[in-house]
Amino acid sequence: MTRVKICGIKTIQEAKYACDYGAWAIGEVFAPSPRRISIEDALHINRQLDNSVLKIGVFVDESIERVNHVADTCGLDMVQLHGNETPDYVKQINKPVLKSIAVRGPVTINFLKPWQAWGFIFDAPRPAGAKANGGNGVTFPWEWLDAIKGRQDVFLAGGLTVQNVDSAIRRVLPGGVDVSSGVEDFRGDKDAEKIAAFMAQVRETDRDMAGRGREKHE
Repeated sequence: MTRVKICGIKTIQEAKYACDYGAWAIGEVFAPSPRRISIEDALHINRQLDNSVLKIGVFVDESIERVNHVADTCGLDMVQLHGNETPDYVKQINKPVLKSIAVRGPVTINFLKPWQAWGFIFDAPRPAGAKANGGNGVTFPWEWLDAIKGRQDVFLAGGLTVQNVDSAIRRVLPGGVDVSSGVEDFRGDKDAEKIAAFMAQVRETDRDMAGRGREKHE
């Protein structure tokens, strides 16, 4: 089953939308971004959530000390590193790490070997003029991930919406997908109906692919 992470959560209501519709994880952004959240607000949200959803903090080129401090203070389950962090940096983080990679060309299996990360999020590069790494609604050529297709530690991000997530999953066969702007309204707030539709499409795709897999063995 394809995991779904709803990133850029700013309020308890947005977090509850994600939980209600079955998201695997929420992302809380602690880096410069229109979706940035304070430590105090993240702590308030996370204290009200049960263990049905993972809380993942997103950081960009922060000090190792601050990442570990925020993760412990806010009760984060995982850390997502979305900057120029190195494999050695990742080793010093006290929580499981999702390393975000800006995809600028075909990715090889050898590229992943130096990293001791729990998983990898492959996203489009930051567009010129954008205020943040990620969450910009931009896709990249999914065929660039053909060499690592089907790996459960691969997460796909970048411009995913209810309209294209079916094609994305069928092309990459990722362990999970990461969505932010694709489930927001015109104000940049998470939209319950868009989250519900996105989750429903992912589940429909999973069911269809599982059914087709069974057909091949019958």
